[in-house]
Amino acid sequence: MTRIGAAVLAATLAAPSLAPAAALPRAAVEAKFAAVNRHDIDGIVAAYAPDAQVTAADFCKPRQGRADVERTYRAIFAAVPDVQVELTDVVADGPRVAVRFVLHSKAFTVPIMNFFTVENGLITRDDGLFNNGGRPCTP
Repeated sequence: MTRIGAAVLAATLAAPSLAPAAALPRAAVEAKFAAVNRHDIDGIVAAYAPDAQVTAADFCKPRQGRADVERTYRAIFAAVPDVQVELTDVVADGPRVAVRFVLHSKAFTVPIMNFFTVENGLITRDDGLFNNGGRPCTP
């Protein structure tokens, strides 16, 4: 092997792996859903930016920040202790990730769509859409 070939090989092996730009936001969102299936509140909260905004069909107003994310998921796990999610479609385009999934419990299933924005590896916006059956919103 020539010196130039050895130098190129060494530089290639030493260079950090570069993932496609869309893979990073997608990975952040998929990690959040994996934490949901583990009922890992700390893991879920860690997926969100400190000032993340979260909206959903059953919220009276947007929720803001990690404390609201924690409150939301504690309420979900208390109300539906056997909840699991099954991702059916994930589409990433730059910092935006669209997810279609099914929320499962022994009592019911709910198809849901979420639209995320991810910046610096953290979810900064999470907008959830589903049929809430006409129930009143929750503060």
